Amino acid sequence: MKEVFDVKRSADGDDVLKKLNGQYKNCITVTNAARTLEDVESGSIVFCAITGSSDVAITLPAPAAGLYFTFINAVTPSGSGDAVITPTTADTIVSMGNGDADADGFSNLLADSVTIEAASVGGERIELVSDGTYWYSFAFQNVVGSITTTG
Repeated sequence: MKEVFDVKRSADGDDVLKKLNGQYKNCITVTNAARTLEDVESGSIVFCAITGSSDVAITLPAPAAGLYFTFINAVTPSGSGDAVITPTTADTIVSMGNGDADADGFSNLLADSVTIEAASVGGERIELVSDGTYWYSFAFQNVVGSITTTG
């Protein structure tokens, strides 16, 4: 059975309420192995700490209204592997950018995946939010072309 939330212990005993009210975020670390996210993990922060030379697949759950994930590059990669975030249904990521893929590597299109490139630096992130049909992406990158879409 999948646990829906973690319980944090403290002296005051209000930890379950703190988790449910959002004071604690669920954190998932993805290293050098593929990971499939589940809908009950919505709201999680996914730290991408890929240090190997192979790309690592991260699969989103099926789109459902209100699901959201934040992906953060946890370290400046030491290898050449990328974090490749893919939905269960092709062409369901709506990327947000200035529309000029040559300038920033991130353009407005329906995409099959979003990639946090090995060229990215620690702290760069992408948020994915679903309306039930699509995943809408919002990227914050420090290095041009470090977060890209593939369509």
